[in-house]
Amino acid sequence: MLTKSVMGIKETPIMEVANFGREFAKKTGKEVFPAWFGEGNKPTKEIIFKETIKSLKEGKTFYTYQNGLPKIREAISNYMNDVFKIRTFPENQSLVTGGMLGIKIICDMLIEKDDEVVIVGPVWPNIRSSVILKQGKINEVDLKLEDKWKLDINKLFSSITENTKMVFINSPSNPTGWMLSEEEQEEILSYTRKKGCWLVSDEVYHQIVYDREVSSSFLKFSKPDDKLIVINSSSKSFNMTGWRVGWLTHPSFLESHIAKLVQISTTGVPEFLQEGFYSALVNYKSIVSEVREELTKSRNYVFDRTKNWKRIQLPFTNAAFYCFFKVNEMTDSVNYAKYLIEKTQVGLAPGIAFGNSGEGHLRLCFASDLDFLKKVLSRLEKELS
Repeated sequence: MLTKSVMGIKETPIMEVANFGREFAKKTGKEVFPAWFGEGNKPTKEIIFKETIKSLKEGKTFYTYQNGLPKIREAISNYMNDVFKIRTFPENQSLVTGGMLGIKIICDMLIEKDDEVVIVGPVWPNIRSSVILKQGKINEVDLKLEDKWKLDINKLFSSITENTKMVFINSPSNPTGWMLSEEEQEEILSYTRKKGCWLVSDEVYHQIVYDREVSSSFLKFSKPDDKLIVINSSSKSFNMTGWRVGWLTHPSFLESHIAKLVQISTTGVPEFLQEGFYSALVNYKSIVSEVREELTKSRNYVFDRTKNWKRIQLPFTNAAFYCFFKVNEMTDSVNYAKYLIEKTQVGLAPGIAFGNSGEGHLRLCFASDLDFLKKVLSRLEKELS
């Protein structure tokens, strides 16, 4: 018999809709336009994969350091220090097989049965599953949609109790594009420090911002011994979703514990992938600049095209690469997403996947070229305008 925690995890509604769309395409022979997953449709830059191929030819196919090659950890530290204007060290960085494994490792380190985890939502669903697997209890604080998404910081603070082991915040946010201000970050870190709970910050979209160079990080206000862990990933800023390379920035005393958990999960990121990622880190300015330029065009096109659609409410976003919009009088986002596949052949992510506060919404990923987006929006316009 499977464990209760595994049985308690359901297939994410995003995958339910995606599998429905794939089956629909198979049965009907019609093309389905996928905008349900959080990735771009551009391949990884040649400057990155060339180094990977080179390292493969050099035979770099053996076991390697659990926390990452020393030069990778130094490069990550240099990257973080340069981007955020902070001071970290290689021992504060651990390479992991994607940001998702980073979340899983954090929960393995911190969460035990009945521990309470406060989560700000709507949010990417996998954090909930990771907490459930550890038999933790989730206390979700919802963002509110007014003219834009906003966090009631006093409500967040009142949700943190003596049983709270961890507070999880994703900013810039998937799916809403919401961002914390520097003042809010400083205030939240100070409060969790006083309460003695861990603060885990998912900042994988820190480079995907449109009104500044980079989003703010909690690291700007942290002390070396703070119970703060920041999650990052190569996936979004470097178009490396399939590579599964991410990293954690953490207090140095967690270094050996993360290594143990990497050892019993993946044994470490393959060395040849680390070499490709190294190239991404040292060339990040040119790579990110091009990625952001393309995303800016896509964002502007989508928001301009949809601004007069009467059936939706869509606040303008300055971060991430999603439109998370409310559909008037729609209360079942899974079934409505399936309906849209049948009627328009466009696949969107259902809002309920991101928590109860996401119900009534749909998410469209606009990290695609304009030709694809024109086809998608022309089809959706018939139903949503």
